[in-house]
Amino acid sequence: MSTSGPAETSESPSEGVGVVQARTYEHEGRFEMENGSIDELRIKYETYGELNEEGSNAILICHALTGDHHVAGVYSQEDAQPGWWDHVVGPGKSIDTNEFFVVCSNCLGACKGSTGPTSENPATPGKPYGMLFPDLTIRDMVRAQRHLLDHLGVHSLHAVVGGSMGGMQALQWIVEFPDFVKRGLIIAAAPHHNAQTIAFNEVGRRSIRGDIEWKDGDYAEGEGPKKGLAVARMMAHITYLSDQGMDDKFGRNLGLCEDREFEFSVESYLDHQGSKFVDRFDANTYLKLTRALDRFDLVGEKGLDSSLRSVSARVLVVAFTSDWLYTPAQNKLIVESLHRLGKEASYLEIDHKYGHDSFLIRSDVFLRAVKVFLKGLDDSEREVQNEGRFRMVENRYEVKKEADFKVMDEWVQPGESVLDLGCGRGILLEYLRDSKKVRGLGVDYDMGKATSCIAREVAVYQEDIRKALDNLGTHSFDWVIFSRMVEELPEPGSVIHDALRVGKRVALSFVNHGYWRNRLHFFRKGMRIRNDVYPDGWETSGLKNHFSISEFEKFCELSHKGPHSFDVGRRVFHQGDWVKTCSILPNLRAGMAIYELVGK
Repeated sequence: MSTSGPAETSESPSEGVGVVQARTYEHEGRFEMENGSIDELRIKYETYGELNEEGSNAILICHALTGDHHVAGVYSQEDAQPGWWDHVVGPGKSIDTNEFFVVCSNCLGACKGSTGPTSENPATPGKPYGMLFPDLTIRDMVRAQRHLLDHLGVHSLHAVVGGSMGGMQALQWIVEFPDFVKRGLIIAAAPHHNAQTIAFNEVGRRSIRGDIEWKDGDYAEGEGPKKGLAVARMMAHITYLSDQGMDDKFGRNLGLCEDREFEFSVESYLDHQGSKFVDRFDANTYLKLTRALDRFDLVGEKGLDSSLRSVSARVLVVAFTSDWLYTPAQNKLIVESLHRLGKEASYLEIDHKYGHDSFLIRSDVFLRAVKVFLKGLDDSEREVQNEGRFRMVENRYEVKKEADFKVMDEWVQPGESVLDLGCGRGILLEYLRDSKKVRGLGVDYDMGKATSCIAREVAVYQEDIRKALDNLGTHSFDWVIFSRMVEELPEPGSVIHDALRVGKRVALSFVNHGYWRNRLHFFRKGMRIRNDVYPDGWETSGLKNHFSISEFEKFCELSHKGPHSFDVGRRVFHQGDWVKTCSILPNLRAGMAIYELVGK
């Protein structure tokens, strides 16, 4: 339900797709909708790039509530106003038109050239549909887009991409046509509206219907409820921003109008947004589209899992921390449902202050996420990840990782499922997937590492480990892996117990703080050792629960007698060089320990 273009950037458009031309698709015959039908269907659209011979390199972009089909480029050299996502779509950009055939249509029911309330009603020649246009749904929009893609020769979608209302269309796409869509990028969206969002929409609609110029929707072209529509836009625009973003931009600054009509700058800004909107949008269209959004409901009586059960696309959901229209919690519902169903889905939560409109703002973090989801590991991404260092070790910490991975590689069997907690860049899961056809899910709170996982086509949930475990069902994975993560968790014992609920087995590694060199260093200097493995001083380090093999064995012994009992399976103890193993006096001689825990 966002604006049609970025409100926070004044950047001039970079070189992109150049001059573009909008086209119109005319559907033959009647078009059936969920709540009626129309005799004529026209869809305004633009395309960028070239469709390959297989018809398989297409990306469909679905626009937000007041957006349109003009995503990138300009209409002429004189008209330098670029499309609303020009910084995202173009040659070499995140949605790369050198590789992909990009399509964006003005959705069914909109007012920028596609059939909608402003279109002429064949039943009343010379007059528009107005409120006689059938009640619209997101499914209607998607089915109309499918007709357009068939007309263009698209045999499958490499991806469907959408933010806000476009994200809901993308959701409907992966549900409605699971075999047609390979990837779904859902941005700042929700599986249905909550009561607060419906309430905001209704107040906006009420301001339109309450305007004396609305005339039950039967107003002439160029007329209509301008004041009511402006107020609806002003209120909706508030929900697209965040309190911090508005405070940073306006604060309590006084207005600059000489007639003092507006006491504060934010009042003048909202008035400008409302006035500008009236010039480019139709009131009846606004009523129909917001109702379609309120009707959209993938949860329903049967639950979200039932709606998403047929999804086969790889999915990435992107949310923004300051979005209070479609909150991160609402976005997570989609991913959590897909995880419960064993689907390949990833989640990123980007820390931006721009609220719901964050996906329209130029952001390197967001642009990288979009690019790697669509293209994977290209040369530029390999450089970002320092890909040349894969399987090359430079210090003791990296040697430890190699030893860690080798053991876990031996334990995990082909075709099993693995949940990797603290997965980093996803290297282990990538290797297990490619070598053993393992189904994997990584969890890591670091945005950069989570994005690296997506580049490797490793499903990742950017979330706190404890919250991620809470959502997963009992024995939903064969293995849960902690690769030197236990030390960094609050209450790690309870996390281990929860991991044993989620996984049939837990593979857990940690650095042995009882190693003889650590003891000797503390005995001689009275201070904790600092080296490649313990690089940070106490004053700069995060939460670290350093413990010894003996302490962990005691934990296992006590747990065996309690309500969360488990068995200890295999043990591997590496000496201080992290290469050779030892079995005698491991608490003294081992630098690292790897345990297999088996739930009962």
